Amino acid sequence: MKKQMSVVIAALCLGLSASVCGTILYVPSQYATIQAGIGAAAEGDTVLVADGTYTGDGNCDLDFGGVNMVVMSENGPEKTTIDCEGTASEPHRGFYFHSGEDLSSVVQGFTITNGWVGWGAGFYCGVSSSPTIVGNIIAQNTSYGYYGSAGIFCSQSSPTIERNTITGNAATTGFAGGIGAIEFSSPMIVENTITGNMAGLCLVFPNY
Repeated sequence: MKKQMSVVIAALCLGLSASVCGTILYVPSQYATIQAGIGAAAEGDTVLVADGTYTGDGNCDLDFGGVNMVVMSENGPEKTTIDCEGTASEPHRGFYFHSGEDLSSVVQGFTITNGWVGWGAGFYCGVSSSPTIVGNIIAQNTSYGYYGSAGIFCSQSSPTIERNTITGNAATTGFAGGIGAIEFSSPMIVENTITGNMAGLCLVFPNY
């Protein structure tokens, strides 16, 4: 399987910048949690996550820490789930981008569910962080803060959001259960399916 996936990664590298796709780090065979793999990665590495449902410490609130890398599943979002297990008393989200990551930081091929935070329960993109979020299922997440944006929240950021399914997310007191962008954000939103959220998409304040 690893040999086969190495071929897939090599093909992916052809479509990304030359700095991407250095060493492949395997979760969980080499690193027990997704965050452990991320923490061990250098610029341009790939963290490859095997099929399964990932829960608990090290498998939510995932933070690249300013290192540009690819984090992807082996076999797509139907086979690989990040269950944040967030609640009002124990809030958690999927991914937290806040350290200036650029478009060569890629998250691909996960179902991200049960996030529960003030804003950005699936993905939080802030502080000039602009990752690439592609080919994921972002479902059944909840945000309760004023700006909500349970699926993907953008503040002063310009992520590429492409070919994701964003469904069943709720912003209970704010706007945009699906995608929300504020404060000079310029997300590139391409060929996503956004359905059944409370509500779908909202852009406020000067964004362009």
